[in-house]
Amino acid sequence: MSILTKGISAVFLLSLCGIAVFAIQPSDHLTVREIVITGNSKISTPEIIKRSGIRAGSTSMLFSTSKAKKKIFENPWASDVKMKKLLHGKIEIEISENEPFCVVALQGAEPHYIDGKGKKLGAVEPSQGFDFPVISSEGEISSGLMFQAIEVLNLSRSSSVLGWSEISEIVVEEDFGIKLLTLDRRFVTFGKNNMKSKWYKVERIIVHSRKKNLVEKDIDISSGEVGVIGYDS
Repeated sequence: MSILTKGISAVFLLSLCGIAVFAIQPSDHLTVREIVITGNSKISTPEIIKRSGIRAGSTSMLFSTSKAKKKIFENPWASDVKMKKLLHGKIEIEISENEPFCVVALQGAEPHYIDGKGKKLGAVEPSQGFDFPVISSEGEISSGLMFQAIEVLNLSRSSSVLGWSEISEIVVEEDFGIKLLTLDRRFVTFGKNNMKSKWYKVERIIVHSRKKNLVEKDIDISSGEVGVIGYDS
């Protein structure tokens, strides 16, 4: 092979190497330079970044937004996650969070928030506030009875005579069922099962009492048929 041929071959090989090296170098436009997170108050920004797996200086094309969202959703406070890859290496993550529905305080367990479907959200903290109805029990209770207590609270959301904001506590006992206590110290004993039917009967009792300018002290609707009512003297 002549010297000229060898020289041409060497230049050709170097050119190929140069192309190969250039091809694997990350583009500045694909490098993560800024991560902007909005909408979060209950989930910390460092936790969101850690769960997403995104790091400043990494190559944005190397991470999957669907996988990043899935990891963020593992925090129970997250209700929705939107993620955008923008120009100049900017990543935007918008978080929507679940709102506490009530506090669950069971014997031997740390008090915690749940949502309206019974999903556990997190431990009770002063930063989240304590102004929520409490579902309490001094013993173990079945999941079915817990669901009935949550059902009562959900029914109160749309009630004009016994609203969610009027309820202080729902006491749950495995043997006797559910008893509701209002902020002004009125009691409603529901017992077990058929909560929706019993709830509407309680509403009718309260409406009837108000028409007669009476204030009920306690209502026992546990039989599901007849309400036993005690009035303030």
